[in-house]
Amino acid sequence: MKKNMTKVMAMGMVLTMLAGTTAFASGTAAEATKGVLATAEDTKQAKAAFLGESGKIVSVEKSGTDGVSVVEIENKNGGLRFAVDANSLILDRKDGSYKTVADLTEGMEVAVVYSANSPMGMSLPPYLGSVTAVVANADADNMMVGHFGDDLTDKTNKLQLNISDETRILNLEGAKIRLSAEDVKNQDALVFYDVTTRSIPAQTTPSLVLLLTQAEEAGEEMGNEPKMQAQMMVPLREAAKENGYTVKWQGKQKPIVLEKDGTSIEITLGSAEYVVEGDMVMKAAMPSELKDGKTYVSSEIFN
Repeated sequence: MKKNMTKVMAMGMVLTMLAGTTAFASGTAAEATKGVLATAEDTKQAKAAFLGESGKIVSVEKSGTDGVSVVEIENKNGGLRFAVDANSLILDRKDGSYKTVADLTEGMEVAVVYSANSPMGMSLPPYLGSVTAVVANADADNMMVGHFGDDLTDKTNKLQLNISDETRILNLEGAKIRLSAEDVKNQDALVFYDVTTRSIPAQTTPSLVLLLTQAEEAGEEMGNEPKMQAQMMVPLREAAKENGYTVKWQGKQKPIVLEKDGTSIEITLGSAEYVVEGDMVMKAAMPSELKDGKTYVSSEIFN
């Protein structure tokens, strides 16, 4: 009889622990873990296209030309450094307004979203280069980066969205039309939310949803040309080889010359501008940069 009672008590303790784990996904923002966008196992299972980091800004410093600034944040993961310029998407979580580099100040809590394929330097803290989006004043709600399916559940089955009229839905282009729950389906998104249900997946009504893919169809409906897909920084030599270019290094003070079938591209370190065929000046989404002895350039140069 004592053995049976012991088994019953043990089972009760296990169920209590499991119930406590489920309760993690409920309650107020203060009760949930903040700033954790996905575990390594979650990312592996979901094959995430985007990743995220949050933290407090410790410095914003101008770097080189073209109005580029390097922002450093600190968090429990060791922090992060990344580049922003006049073309960077900076969004305010409080009211959904779009901001500029000048609005990023020391002590501000921000969320940073970047491509899962982005190169990251091995410095401390790691240097990421340009990012997909920065959300200012990100200290009030919980947040998550994920891919949401037809039923608005993310691939890790942790969170299901119940979009309401109060939910702000924005995209990388600053959409001029009203977006709805239909626009969120089968999309990668950064989500801010507060209270969730005690269920699996936990359900929530998000305060803000930022779609991380370009709304080409929306652009066509507005009569505008669809914008480019978000660019990323790629290692110059690897990308050049993959696209059939040879690379001629002439030193830090002179342009790097790419050549292929009589076509030349000149790239200057620290500048977003590059020259095609000696006289056609074009501008990339992000300036080229030298990190840890390796040159990185914006991917559309090879398009």
